Formats: sequence, structure tokens, C-alpha cells
Amino acid sequence: MTRLLLLSGGLDSTAVAALTRPDHCMVVDYGQIPAQAEARAAQHVAQLLGLPCTTIHVPATDVGAGLMANKAASTTGPVGASPEWWPFRNQLLITLAAAWGVLREFTTIQLGTVASDGARHIDGTRGFLSAIDNVVALQEGHIRVEAPAADMSATELLRASGVPESVLAWTHSCHRANLPCAHCPGCVKRAETLHAVGLLE
Repeated sequence: MTRLLLLSGGLDSTAVAALTRPDHCMVVDYGQIPAQAEARAAQHVAQLLGLPCTTIHVPATDVGAGLMANKAASTTGPVGASPEWWPFRNQLLITLAAAWGVLREFTTIQLGTVASDGARHIDGTRGFLSAIDNVVALQEGHIRVEAPAADMSATELLRASGVPESVLAWTHSCHRANLPCAHCPGCVKRAETLHAVGLLE
């Protein structure tokens, strides 16, 4: 089995990288506002963990929404959607990773999804993960999709991964900008997780 991890440079995917030691990592610039910071964080994280990492650029801003597209979620998303909601984001990223991976004989796409993601986004639920795994496996290459931490909280994952604080320092979770805003859902979750494991007062 050869595993390709979608690495955003955030806490969760970084912890999954440390926990599972994938064969390769991929960061996708799909037109999100913090793309530059995410790519920089992912490349540094991968380097520190001794993992190869590739960045691909597939602009998709025309189908973007929410904070990561600098658009108001209240006018572009369904009622009740999270502020950072981007239509079919995980499906898009998994498809891109599978398309890149199948040409290079990868057998598995890994995601940094954690348990709380399913409460905020349908594409973080067990139902979605099972469905996308089946859809991708049906196609050429029979690639599988897995989320090793889907049943873990972000705190549990961080503790289990043993990822060093020096690596976590490079992570970037902001949805609004290439410099942390400290107020968006990504920044708040990052601070709460680090505080829970005793790395932030």
C-alpha cells in the first residue's frame, strides 16, 4: 500500500502525517485565500517529518464560497452552513489527489479529518467518507480513501501523534489570511486544541 496524504499544513493533517508516516504528502492550492501560507506550512512540516511533499495548483475560485474565498457564507451557502463552507471542498480535493496519485501508482488517499469535522460539514461525516471511498475505488486504479483519525478528537489525535512542538509551530489553520487572524473557526480551533494539550496558555 502506498499512501498519499492531503496535507493542508494545519494541526490535524500535520498530526496525521506524524502518526501514519505516509509515503507522500500533497498540498493543493485551489484558490483559497490562505493558499500561500498553507503551502508554506505543509512543505515545512513535511520536511521536518522527513516526508516528500508536492504542491499542485488547480484554481477553483469560481466555485468557492465562505471565508476561504472571501465571500459571505450567508449569501452563498445553504442555511446553517459554517462560515468557512466551500461547496464540495473535500470531494474536490480527494478527486484531485486521486487523479494525481493514480498516475503515480498510489493506492490510498489519506485525509486529516477528525471527529468534530462531521458536526460542521457533511463531507466530514462517516457517511461521506464511506461513499467517497466507494466512488473512488470503483474507478481506474481502485484507489481507496481513508481518514485514520475520523473517530478521534483533535486533542486525542495530537496526543497520539507525538508530533513535536517544533513541527506544530509551523502549522497554519487560518481561513481568512496568510497571517493568522486569531478569530476565524480555524484559528479558534487551533488555539483550543493547543491549549487542551498544554502547549498554549
